[in-house]
Amino acid sequence: MAVPNLDGFLGKNISDICGNNFHDPGSNHCAHFVSHAMGFTFSYNCKEFAGGSRAPANIRVHELFAQCPRVGLWANADLTKSQLIFVTRKDVVDLPSHIMQNIPQKHVGVYNDGWVYNYSNTEHRVVKLSVPDFLARFQAAYSGDQGLFFGDFPGSTLALTVDLTAASLQDDYAFTLRKDGGKWFAKRTAAGEVEYLAGVEVSQPAKKYFGLYFPGNAYCGPVYDALHYVPLIDQWAFLLDVTGMCESANRFNLINTYDRAQFTFGFYQMAAHTPGDNLILLFRAALGDAEFRRLFPDLELRGGKVFRVAKDGTAIDLEKETFDPPTGEYQLKQFMAYLNPERLKIDDQEVLQTARAVWWANQRVSCADLQVKTANGILQGKMSARYAKWYAINGESDVVCAIIADIHHQGRGTKAQVKSALSAANKIDALLNIGVDKYPERVATLKARIKHWTDAGNLGHKVYNAATNDFH
Repeated sequence: MAVPNLDGFLGKNISDICGNNFHDPGSNHCAHFVSHAMGFTFSYNCKEFAGGSRAPANIRVHELFAQCPRVGLWANADLTKSQLIFVTRKDVVDLPSHIMQNIPQKHVGVYNDGWVYNYSNTEHRVVKLSVPDFLARFQAAYSGDQGLFFGDFPGSTLALTVDLTAASLQDDYAFTLRKDGGKWFAKRTAAGEVEYLAGVEVSQPAKKYFGLYFPGNAYCGPVYDALHYVPLIDQWAFLLDVTGMCESANRFNLINTYDRAQFTFGFYQMAAHTPGDNLILLFRAALGDAEFRRLFPDLELRGGKVFRVAKDGTAIDLEKETFDPPTGEYQLKQFMAYLNPERLKIDDQEVLQTARAVWWANQRVSCADLQVKTANGILQGKMSARYAKWYAINGESDVVCAIIADIHHQGRGTKAQVKSALSAANKIDALLNIGVDKYPERVATLKARIKHWTDAGNLGHKVYNAATNDFH
């Protein structure tokens, strides 16, 4: 994240910095100044608090701390980079949980080029101090024993050093990456490993598509077999299959890092951006697998959530939900950034994370089983908690349920459209017509796959029971 000319703020009163109505000299403006200087607009901000029509800025120190992708003791800070610096009583900061208690005596500044730029609430102006002077000032002013803490700028990406030289790698779960034209290849450094395709670059600026994917002519690797999973999940195996065929031709290793989700993986194409759903659920389940933990050694489950733990012990909650104004959604920005830091370019971290996931899918049955278990849990959960409540589908055929699930998995239709289709004389045809103008290939694939299973006698003969959330 670019740092503005902070010297240009020196000596200014908050009224010279904030274009809204929050200039009260009796209030603490340290977070307020930092947020205006760095462009941190998230809630709770000055516009919400005091009104105005200008760009807002967050006004609470502990909320800035919580929004930092990574926090830790100042003793572990990288002094070569710009970052936030916090001072408060040592016992009110819980680093593993990424929490600073909301007490009055806390302060924040911007560390840049060896100086701490911060707003002096006693002098009513922006000042700059050395780090020792910054600590000494608040050690004298605040009660208790004060500590210094660093925080990566909110909105900044997560750093992951990728060493591509095989000679420097000692862990046999490390990977080397090689680019040939627009194709990326990877190889695990363990003896006897064979190089494989990790992804093909796509760049379509008009659609804001930048990343990796597998074009149809590059599909390879293990395929989801519905019949294999029927003994485990019964009729749900065929519902998963028809959507999996539409999403990925049922390829367990399929990846996509080019669209707004930033990372999508597997036969069910589980996306990284959705809280409590999709890819984060797969990662939660996979962290119970010893081999997956070797592939992603910096990930841990803490309190049932996925954290990234750096070598210095600092932890980042990858399941922290952040509001995304352009979409109006809450997203897992930290998780997305861990897998793919730069939305509009392809970098080594994105390629490495893709290479790890593709290798896991290519080489280990455990990946397939965990994908199916996770996708089945998602499908059954949505059928019971959403579709059965939105629509009167108790007693409806498995084909009707499969189409409804696919519509909502892709997002090509609204509840109103589905309700209207369910009241039509031919429900199946009406449901299949939803979104057909915009997604003709998707609907054609769905039709063909349903026909495949109905002709085989596996679909079209069972109905949904809402009470038990199964088919009979």
